[in-house]
Amino acid sequence: MALLVSMLPEADVRAQVPGERPPANILRLARPALDEGRRALETEDHVAVRAAVAKAISVLGPWAGNPETATRYYPPIVTAPFDAAKAREWWLREIERGQRGLPWVNNPTGEPRAMQAGLRQAAFPLDGLARTALLIPELREELTTQVRVGADWLIKLQHPSGVFPFPVGPGLNPRDKVGKIVEKAMLEHPEIVVNDWIPDDKTDGGLQFDNGLCGRALVSAWELTRDEKYLAAARRAGDWAITRPLVSNWNYNAFSVGLLARLAEVTQEEEKETYLAAAVKKAEVGVLPGQLPGGRWFDAHNACAVYHNILLRELLELLHVLPADHVFRPTLLDGVKRGLNQAADETLAYGFTGTWTDNFARGLLWIGENKVWRDALNVNLNASGKNGAPTPGFAILPVLEGVLTQEPKP
Repeated sequence: MALLVSMLPEADVRAQVPGERPPANILRLARPALDEGRRALETEDHVAVRAAVAKAISVLGPWAGNPETATRYYPPIVTAPFDAAKAREWWLREIERGQRGLPWVNNPTGEPRAMQAGLRQAAFPLDGLARTALLIPELREELTTQVRVGADWLIKLQHPSGVFPFPVGPGLNPRDKVGKIVEKAMLEHPEIVVNDWIPDDKTDGGLQFDNGLCGRALVSAWELTRDEKYLAAARRAGDWAITRPLVSNWNYNAFSVGLLARLAEVTQEEEKETYLAAAVKKAEVGVLPGQLPGGRWFDAHNACAVYHNILLRELLELLHVLPADHVFRPTLLDGVKRGLNQAADETLAYGFTGTWTDNFARGLLWIGENKVWRDALNVNLNASGKNGAPTPGFAILPVLEGVLTQEPKP
């Protein structure tokens, strides 16, 4: 493979610009290795997956780790400590404002054709409200009521197989990447639509996205309410996730890793071990092999900051529950640290990317103090909401959890 790269035209191995696609001849040369990797993932052959990835990286050369979408950076780069009190006040205002737009409020019957996004649109606020209620005592009673309504709404939409399906709505009037993907899938495989829902993605793996988020949100709802029906629904989602084959999109596999890790955190004995073992297997074979030594994932899609953030977030969930003496922990810790270091270095060099805030906060909380991660977190929080930058959104919660709780490292 190294010989193949050396034979490529000089223009094809130059330093690449984020957002550029690799030339067709490089993609053609990389295709056999990528196909080999896909087959190895299907059989869960860890060694073969890593070997195939190494071949693909060798062929891609400088294109490995080049994101398909250019990252936007937001000034200023200020590492001074953020004001935690102001962050808390901002989040309280956001909670009050955001409750008016909750999916279960605006679409109480759960009509799939009326949905503009998947059930992730409900999972994020449900998880956020439950965690906020646990974190801020004066809001607990009010938010618990809202969490129960949202969790009950979500459970009613769960498929008998355990999966949280995808609504056809985004594909009926595609306005973004998700809508276009759904539209294409519906045209190619109309049989996947059942009563305006997609409960089976064949071998695509994309249902793991919403399923993982919904299952985790229900775990948070259970932690707040101790209502067993929420944990039972999360278990069903986790049991479905265990059965899913590994796919070549690393972040799809990662969503199941995060859900299974959360279930391992709140279950006991044999059940706990089952969820933990499944999470480790999916991370070891279906997530970490795609990571470059520098911390990014090698494929153009998962090299993008938003997917890098997802991958780290889900791996951090597993690291948080993995016992200190677990044989996989050193490997996982190394991968997470490299991912955080890459994200922090990029942030400190170029500015806030609109992402990574939650991962810096959780790295500091669950791994330990690190000046580079701390500085990067401060850059993000100082730039958020300014000069066109997005606000922290739900990523503020791990920040506040780190400030308002003094949780020891696992």
